[in-house]
Amino acid sequence: MNKYLFFLIGLFFSQLIRAYDINDDITVHGFFTQNAILTSANNVYGDSEHSLSTDFTEAGVNVYYTPLDKLSFSFQALYRNAGEVDEDKLEFDYGFVDLRLNEYAHGLFGIRLGRIKNPLGLYNETRDVAFTTPSIILPQGIYFDRSRALMRASDGLQLYFQHRFTEDNVLFKFNYGKSRNDNDELLHAVIPLPTEILPISPQGKLKASSSSPGFLAQVIYEQNAGEIIYALSYADVLLRYEPGKIDFFSDGTTDFQLYVLSMQYNGEKLTLTSEYKYQKNNFSGFGVLYPDVKPVSESWYIQGEYRLKPNWQIYARYDEQYSDKDNRSGKNSDLIGNPRHMSFSKSAMFGLRWDVNPSMMLRAEYHNVNGTAWLTSADNPDRSKTQQYWDIFALQLSLRF
Repeated sequence: MNKYLFFLIGLFFSQLIRAYDINDDITVHGFFTQNAILTSANNVYGDSEHSLSTDFTEAGVNVYYTPLDKLSFSFQALYRNAGEVDEDKLEFDYGFVDLRLNEYAHGLFGIRLGRIKNPLGLYNETRDVAFTTPSIILPQGIYFDRSRALMRASDGLQLYFQHRFTEDNVLFKFNYGKSRNDNDELLHAVIPLPTEILPISPQGKLKASSSSPGFLAQVIYEQNAGEIIYALSYADVLLRYEPGKIDFFSDGTTDFQLYVLSMQYNGEKLTLTSEYKYQKNNFSGFGVLYPDVKPVSESWYIQGEYRLKPNWQIYARYDEQYSDKDNRSGKNSDLIGNPRHMSFSKSAMFGLRWDVNPSMMLRAEYHNVNGTAWLTSADNPDRSKTQQYWDIFALQLSLRF
């Protein structure tokens, strides 16, 4: 489906519902974001190295329906085109029934059933809605686009709890269910693409299993009506490799256990955010060509946002990511033909945001990058040709209704 047509259809139905006032209990919203990316080397969201790439588009329409005070239904359809990773894809993003089991003077708790966004860090649940994110390109060490399909949502249940103090607030969420199975890009992050030294490629699929559902938990503490926010997120996800008919790799497993610590200060003009991720990886049972390994990944960032005016904002960020914290330089990667800079990434970013009006936003960013740990294999199939030092220039137009 054409990306612009998708947005126009959503806008039409939104206005139709409002115009005819079909039901006061139905709320419809949507968004459309078009990005343009240019890089000095390497490809990001399309062929950005040789020309300005506009192959990074996100659009969504969501519906919220409350037939009863304690019962609601939520649904969102999402269109995404992101280079060779997500090509012109329209999908069921989330959809669940929400039942508030109890509501008291200072809080509530309830349960959600269906396809539910995963609570991970500060931005994972709304990472596709540009108005809610801190930049055009999120800090990849925390919000890894290569594992986006896996970590975005799960099919199962969520238990949630909220308690309000005088000025503070505590929130807790627990997700239990099956992760998504669109993990081709993640497979190549686990088992790198073939090289001249090791010209072997996995022929199977890396899949989540209903018999081994994953779980995520998050606790958030907000001080002084959200002026200061602390959050701790945890996830445990197991994937199984299903070999192809002719495959050099066995039916191994990939187990991710990750912790994300988030902190944010929201002042009148200044917002400071920092997040740190510690991730245990256990890759086992893939056969003699890929011995069992247990690397620990580590990443962090710090970002500042300053509001020059209510609708003008400048922001800057520094972030680092390491695939193996005990091998930060990528030593020995070249023994199988991969460049060492695939094992890490360090970047500095500066950006400008202009909220033209409540429904339109423009952003521009510059990134100076050292390393290629987060680059996708779909957009960069020959990783030996990627460059360690490179720059990103990004523009964004986002609309919402």
